[in-house]
Amino acid sequence: MNHKLNLKKQLACIYTNNFFSGLRITDAVWVALLAARGFSLWEIGVAESVFHMVSLTFEVPSGMAADLLGRKKTLVAGGVCMVLSNLPMAFAPDLFFICLAMALSALANAMFSGTASALTYDSLKQCGRTDDYLRVSANCSRLSMLATAVGSLASTLERFLRFSGFYLLSAAFEGTAAAATALMTEPIVTETQARREKQTFRDLPGQLARLVRDSITALRATPLAAKLIVSAAVLCIPSYLTKMFVQQRLVELGWPTALLFVPMLLSGLASMLGVEAARRLHPESLRRFYAVCALLCGGGCALVGAAPVLGCIFGCMLVQGVIDAYLLHEDQKLNDVIPSDQRATLISVDGMVYSLLMIPASPLVGAVGDAFGQAGAGLAVLGVLVALTGAAALGRRAHAS
Repeated sequence: MNHKLNLKKQLACIYTNNFFSGLRITDAVWVALLAARGFSLWEIGVAESVFHMVSLTFEVPSGMAADLLGRKKTLVAGGVCMVLSNLPMAFAPDLFFICLAMALSALANAMFSGTASALTYDSLKQCGRTDDYLRVSANCSRLSMLATAVGSLASTLERFLRFSGFYLLSAAFEGTAAAATALMTEPIVTETQARREKQTFRDLPGQLARLVRDSITALRATPLAAKLIVSAAVLCIPSYLTKMFVQQRLVELGWPTALLFVPMLLSGLASMLGVEAARRLHPESLRRFYAVCALLCGGGCALVGAAPVLGCIFGCMLVQGVIDAYLLHEDQKLNDVIPSDQRATLISVDGMVYSLLMIPASPLVGAVGDAFGQAGAGLAVLGVLVALTGAAALGRRAHAS
């Protein structure tokens, strides 16, 4: 094969996409805004569960579409869905339209999940630069975190943007990210990928069946991949739910809505520090590394749920910094052990497992908060459970030795 790829241009497009897709200015305020409009924490948890049910349904099929039809096409389609998801959210009169918007957002995220990582890794592989993946992945993470931090500042514009303004501006940012994706080049590193443009619609069922068989075979042949997938899913639960419920938790503690950007900004800074530290870490045992990260994440989640304002913010920072440090190494190791032709599909399994866990976790954490009359109660319980998985991993290691 002799397929040329302008790596400098490719990385510029990847970085641009990461920055603008990370400018999700609604993330810092959406729970507080919905609560202010009269939605209960349980209803917000239901909407979040809809998101993860759709993710669970389309996570692996979207990865298969990326492997069969091309990663670039799938990412562009996801960008369009993300733009569309902001429109019903901007004018949603009731829970149904909130859930519709969440479903479109979930479909977009399913298309992104695994696909972006696969495109980046194979772009480097085509140029013989896979050793640079950790650095490039860290750069992508830093840009996304920087964008998230900048986006969180939008909470200061609450009185000017109102509910609809946040989502219309978010749609503009997502459109820019999709445009950057459209300028990318599809990487080709195997003969199967080279034949994509020549295959007809009639060939797709056979290609799909072969992809399913090959993906199952790859998972069976690499049990480490399954362990990595489960570990990342467990740690990502407190990562997202702390960001989700810390908004209402701080409001309950007297924190003004206009200043909700502060914990998000500090959490973004912690994430950047976590990624920077991870680049310098070379853990000999990923099991032990997971155990330490799970204990720290669990403790941070419990702080968000039970501590006063400063402890709550510190807990959120601890969770985000630790999880991003772990995911950087988990992502590289997972890409190293899976084949290119099934890369997007198998990485999508990672997102599917996460969604499977989040479907019950999100409403349960919200329900515990409603039951106790405090948004942090569910987070405190979740923190203890996550910390127990870390203790269990340490116990297994000690037993094995």
